This record gives sequence, structure tokens and C-alpha cells, in this order.
Amino acid sequence: MLSVTPAGKVTLQDVAAKAGVSISTASRSLTHAGNVAKGTESRVLAVAEALGYHYNPLLGEVMRSTRRGDPNHYLGTLAYITPYDDVQEWRATPTLCRHWSAAREQAALFGFGVTEFALTSHGMTARRLGEILRARGITGILLAAFPKDPFELILPWEHFATVPVGHMVQNPQLDCVVSDHTQAVLLAGRVLAARGYRRIGLAIESYQNSITNHGWANGYAALPAENPALAAIPPHLPERIAAPGFIEWVRQHRVDCVLTLSTFRNVPNQMREWLAEDGVNCLRGVGLVSLDVTNATASWAGIDQNSDEIGRAAVDLVVSKVRAGEQGIPKVRRSLLVHCHWRDGNTIRAAVGEKACA
Repeated sequence: MLSVTPAGKVTLQDVAAKAGVSISTASRSLTHAGNVAKGTESRVLAVAEALGYHYNPLLGEVMRSTRRGDPNHYLGTLAYITPYDDVQEWRATPTLCRHWSAAREQAALFGFGVTEFALTSHGMTARRLGEILRARGITGILLAAFPKDPFELILPWEHFATVPVGHMVQNPQLDCVVSDHTQAVLLAGRVLAARGYRRIGLAIESYQNSITNHGWANGYAALPAENPALAAIPPHLPERIAAPGFIEWVRQHRVDCVLTLSTFRNVPNQMREWLAEDGVNCLRGVGLVSLDVTNATASWAGIDQNSDEIGRAAVDLVVSKVRAGEQGIPKVRRSLLVHCHWRDGNTIRAAVGEKACA
């Protein structure tokens, strides 16, 4: 079925009713399917024009291909916008690479290609980038997450269907696909409590918390409420995490397990080395849990955020918006949450009855 452009208030049902035909006949008439009487088709087109109804030609092509039983053909390009001068910089972050790879694979299933554009490349401005995308006929944008300080995003949003991938943009409030960060912390807390940890601490950089709409800290704050046996320890959220401050926080609050992330500004998490240098063994002393297990922390216990699924779901959402002609900033933001699962590793004690990983 065809859809109305966002600005329009006339629906396909209105056109069908006014023309005295079924919705399917109205749809076939508007897409010139060929199996509708010429007189009927002309009447439907005249009614659509009179009512100011406009259909989405992309969706019309998809429906014609579906009726013919054709596989998805190339339907266009989605822009994958990254915030770096060097296009290789973000590829140092495993989670972002998983978003990118999965998004490209999913887009291909719909008949779309994906092209990267660097928002901060030399000489590039938001206005210029918007002009480039429009000149290329691109109407769908995926906004990559960024592993360093966020910045203000300014683009001519009214011309594009836009979906941030793996992060939430505070301004403007765009539809997005993100990991359920709060659920991730609560899941980790349940596993750790069952293994005897009682003084669980959260240690990440402040920007990592802010780009998740404080999801990490919110989940962490809920841990003692869910399990009163857990101590309420203030999170360690410095602007930049470093060994001296981290070790001092662990000692001061007698932390027995740290919830953290796999990388900081493209650099693999070094807390295991910091603790070892301080004479602490993860299995017999302070445990470590990565809330986003990647190849940078492959042997750690922690949370798999299912980053591939985040990339795929973001494409599903942006393609649905492109097909429906939904452009601009939505009146009400929709956030699609992708759930995570636990992965065991050698940085915490084993469950009762299990042997510790080597």
C-alpha cells in the first residue's frame, strides 16, 4: 500500500473512497500497474491530483517488484555520516565497525548501497554536506556513533530520513536505534551478585554516559534497589579515565568488581593492567566486567550488546522512513532498544560448580 508524504493529510483511503474504487485498485492506478481499466486509472489520478495526494515513488517501485516476484534491485544510496576527518579513525572502535558492517549487509537486502561521508572532513560544512547528499538523490541518513566527545549536529534535517546508530542525539531529537544500556547494567549486576560480589562499581568516562542519555548511570543507580545486598558506591565518571584516579577510587570504596567499557577514545581498556601493576589479580581480587565486550576485551566477562543487530535495525528503520516519505525531525521521537546478553570470561569468579577460565 502506498503512503502519503509527511506534509500531506490526504490518505490513499481518501483517494479510493472519492474515486469509488478499492484501496488496492487506487494503489495500482497510481503506480500504473497495467491491470486497471484506463478509465478507472484516469479517474483515480484525477482525484489524487484534486485532493493533493502524493505517493512515494520508491515504495511504488518496491511494490511493483514484489508483485512481479523480482529480487530487490538497486534502489539508491543511504548516507553513513561519521564525525571524523580521517575515515579510518572510527574503525579503531570494534563496536562501530560492527554497526557499519551489519548496516551495509542489511541495506543490500533492501536494494540500497551505503556510502560514508565525514561530517568534519576538511572544507566540509553541514550546509555543503546537505547539498551533496541532495544532489546525489540521497534521502536516508545513518548517523554513526562516536567514541569521543559529542558535538553539535547541524544538517538540513527537513530533506532527510535520519536515524542515529547506537547512540541518542539530544538535539535534534531524532528516531534512533540503541542498545538497552540500563538493562545491560542490571543484567551484569544480577550475574555478579549471584557470584558473591557485593561492592560493584561503575567506571567509565563522562561522555560515554552522556551519549547513552545516562543509561549506564541509571542502570547502575538501580542496582542496590533491585538487590539490597549490593553496596551503593558512587560511580567513577571522570572526563578522562586514568590509572591513578581509578586505583584510588577502587581502594577508597573497596570495590570488588568494576563495570566498565572495552575502549576509551579508541584505546583498549587498560584496567586489567592497572590492577595487576597494583598487585591485584582479577579472579582473587577485583573483578572486571565489560558492558560492551568486543575483540579489545575478548577474554573478559561481560555484556554483548548485539551490535550487529543494532546496525541491522537502524537500516530497517531508516528504509521504512524513506519508503514512507518521513523526513525531518519527528514530532515524537521513537527509540528502538536492542537487548543484550551475558558472556562469561576470565575476569570474574566462576559460577558455583564451574571452573574458572584460564
